[in-house]
Amino acid sequence: MKIIKWKIGDNSPLLKEQLAVAIGNFDGIHQGHIKLLNECKLEARANNLSFGVVTFDPHPRDFFNPKNPSFKLLDAEEKETLLSEIGVKHLIIIEFNEQLKNCNCEDFLSQILKENFNIVKMFAGSNFKFGKNREGSIENTKSFANTLGLELVSVDLKQTNSLNEKVSEIISSQKIRKLIQNGQFKLANNLLGRNWCITGTVEKGKQQGREIGFPTANVSLKNFLKPPLGVYVSRLKIISSKNSEICNDWLPSISNIGTRPTVSGDSINLETHIINSKENNFETNLYGKRIKVELIEFLRPEKKFESLSELQKQIEVDTKRARKFHEL
Repeated sequence: MKIIKWKIGDNSPLLKEQLAVAIGNFDGIHQGHIKLLNECKLEARANNLSFGVVTFDPHPRDFFNPKNPSFKLLDAEEKETLLSEIGVKHLIIIEFNEQLKNCNCEDFLSQILKENFNIVKMFAGSNFKFGKNREGSIENTKSFANTLGLELVSVDLKQTNSLNEKVSEIISSQKIRKLIQNGQFKLANNLLGRNWCITGTVEKGKQQGREIGFPTANVSLKNFLKPPLGVYVSRLKIISSKNSEICNDWLPSISNIGTRPTVSGDSINLETHIINSKENNFETNLYGKRIKVELIEFLRPEKKFESLSELQKQIEVDTKRARKFHEL
């Protein structure tokens, strides 16, 4: 997959291939997005076009509300991985800045998409809006786009709910965010079409978990949506490292999401302890590596303990429950 990062004022990348693209923010790459992407891919294949995606960085929500709590369902690297697996050949990432914010919908179609990227078909969700003040939609710009040789296609993002086949609903990232924030992972995973995971690079912490016999792999949640704080049964996968080592197996684990009130009370982080890892000593080898952590079952809310020994006893109880869940 070729990744093109571009902003207004940059030279055109001079793409030789004509493109059929799906456009959107694609936070989460949920079932609605998959439907949109697959329709675009099929059309590209049928018309001998290159299959592409147009998205934006930063997310417009970040641009307009930079101080808002983080809301992202996945990070940039994970998004790129998922889009590549779907078969995207060109990923066009347009910088969302003041110039783009003030670009009207017709100029966006003609001077940005058509002139710079040789796009001949653009697919978008039926609720997609673009241009200054969100003035443009697929329906109200179709005629203008046709004069450019650009066909616009609106895709209905309604999908049948696999938990209730009689229910058809529009799938949105916002709906999934609310479910995760409420701890309703089964419903969120159903809309995503896969299990929601937190990905990130393992950072070196204060190693206080190691001191009480429970070393953890720590990942910052600065840019991620925050689920309910507390302890979870989880599983962890190593997806890359500086040494290009890859572990393809899911490892049974237990995770805490919170501020560690007993020992520090600082920013919200994800701490994950790999169960049955003494032989492989995974934690000491995880610094600097990207990991993926799936939260499976909520065990208890975060709590401040009076001492480290009390915390240690509770972690032993939590780990015993996690072992039982993992059938270890």
